[in-house]
Amino acid sequence: MDPLVVATFAVVALFEIVVPLALGYWIVKRFGLSWRVFLLGALFFIIVQVVHTPLVLVTQTPLYLALLPFGTTTALAALAVYLGLMAGLFEEVGRYLVYRYLFRRQEIPLTRENGLLFGTGWGGVESMIVALLVLTSMLSYIAITSDGSMLFLPDDPAVQAEIEALRALTPLDILPGLAERMMTIVLHIAWSLMVLASVVYGRKALLALAVIWHAAVDAIAVYLAPTQGILVTEAAVFVFAVIGVAYILREWRRMGVRAAS
Repeated sequence: MDPLVVATFAVVALFEIVVPLALGYWIVKRFGLSWRVFLLGALFFIIVQVVHTPLVLVTQTPLYLALLPFGTTTALAALAVYLGLMAGLFEEVGRYLVYRYLFRRQEIPLTRENGLLFGTGWGGVESMIVALLVLTSMLSYIAITSDGSMLFLPDDPAVQAEIEALRALTPLDILPGLAERMMTIVLHIAWSLMVLASVVYGRKALLALAVIWHAAVDAIAVYLAPTQGILVTEAAVFVFAVIGVAYILREWRRMGVRAAS
């Protein structure tokens, strides 16, 4: 067992929990907002996933198997597009419905500041859930790399391959996951502001654009991860995150001008 690997797991999980909470705290204090908006973002991410995740789990394997006769590359590409569209539709339409109906019913202003906080809660709770998975992986690593811990494991080639991959982990294999979470939070904030803009300006085209943008990020990540590796995948997500920062700054200024007028 490598203590540096265990420490990296722990640090990554800690940052994936602390960073969104710290960002939420800063937004709440900076703009005098309510944590309720952050919690609504977190709550409705979970509600959306309660429907989205089981549907994906049930349908993705049959779809992939049905497309295999056309070739593994075609099947993977089609599956990536499908998974991306499912994520985009469920999450962005979910955001839209919350803004359109729940915010107004609870008299929460449709402001850029609340959009920022809502997106932080939405992406933040996803980061926290991933942190729990990271901690689970850390415990698995500790158990499997400890003496005598493999006695209860089945003698299956696939299981043994997973064990060897876990044993071969280095800190550099774990850190990209943290970078991905931070970039994903940025993207969730960008999408939250875009969907908010679609409600504020009455432009459904912005909702459609958010769905397509979200779908593109997920589809490219699903396709690149098994074909090009994690570093290429994270580089692609980084490009989208930079675009997300640019959009956040642009929409922030535009909504600020609108609020002042």
